[in-house]
This record gives sequence, C-alpha cells and structure tokens, in this order.
Amino acid sequence: MGQRNAPNFDPGRCPVKSDAELVELVKAGQIAAFAELVVRYERLVRGAAFHAVRERNTADDVTQEAFVAAFESISSLRNGAKFGAWLIRIARYRAAKAVRSRCRAPVLVGEIAEVAVDDGALSDLSAQILELLERLPEHERVVVGLKNLQGHSVHEIAEITGRPPGTVTKQLSRAYGRLRNWYSQENS
Repeated sequence: MGQRNAPNFDPGRCPVKSDAELVELVKAGQIAAFAELVVRYERLVRGAAFHAVRERNTADDVTQEAFVAAFESISSLRNGAKFGAWLIRIARYRAAKAVRSRCRAPVLVGEIAEVAVDDGALSDLSAQILELLERLPEHERVVVGLKNLQGHSVHEIAEITGRPPGTVTKQLSRAYGRLRNWYSQENS
C-alpha cells in the first residue's frame, strides 16, 4: 500500500511564513501579516500575562496592551526571527507594570484598613499590620504584597519586577525586619 497524502494539502499553495517574513510584511504595511502573528502568539502571551498577574481580566488587558505596543514599535525590531521573545518581554513588562500599579496604591491600603476597622471586619492585629505595611518604602511594599497578599514565589516576583531573585529576597528580609521592629515598638 502506498502512502496517502493528506487531502487538500499543497505545500506550494499555502506556505507557512516565518516570524521574520511576517515582521517584514508588517513593516511593509501589510497589517494582515500582524494578524497572523497575533493568532500565532496570543495564547502564549496571555499565558505569560496570567502567570504574572493571576487575574483573567487583567491578563486579557495586558495581552491586548502587549500586542498594541508590539504593533506600534515593530519597526524598531531588528531581527524579525526574534519576534516571539521580543513580544513576551513586552508582555512581561506590561504585566509587571500592572502588578506594580495594583501594589503601589498606599491610599487604597489605608482606605481598606479604615473601612474594615470601622465595620469591624478586620481584627485589631490585621488593621495594625495593614497600617505598618503603608509605612514601607514602595519597592518593599510591592514585594511584600506580591509575596504575602498574592501568594507569588520569590522567583515569580523576580520575573514580575525584573529584579534578580537575590534582590527580591533581600528586600523581603529588610521589609520583614522593619515590620517586626515597628510592631514591637508599638506593642511594648
């Protein structure tokens, strides 16, 4: 028995273009080529975004922002063969920015503490800890929030913030030391 070819498959009629070829077509003004790149990388970008932000709607927003940013700056991409890695870096940057903006709002933390204490929703200890968290420098508040409020590992935090894992560990250690010191001063 002879080998059967897949019906309707003609490699000459429907060639798969490489990333480099598609990028060059986009640079030449063929927007449909970018649509092919979107189809090719959408799941990967959404997965990377979700891994960083841990929330579906935010991951969708990050995915969309990453593709828009890539489209707007594709002319700066020198090696079209590296489009996928370049796009993932854009997505990770956008995801980290989204996470930082969530963790950066000290007013929001204070409002949560005030509302929760007024409603009796938080214990006195929890309210005190939230107030102490507000005092931390922003870079420490971000890593503590990612670690303790969102459950990310040190390596995930390093990926999200773009810092080395050792730096994240050191920042967490310093933040915990400050919190312990402030807590013991206020409760002695």
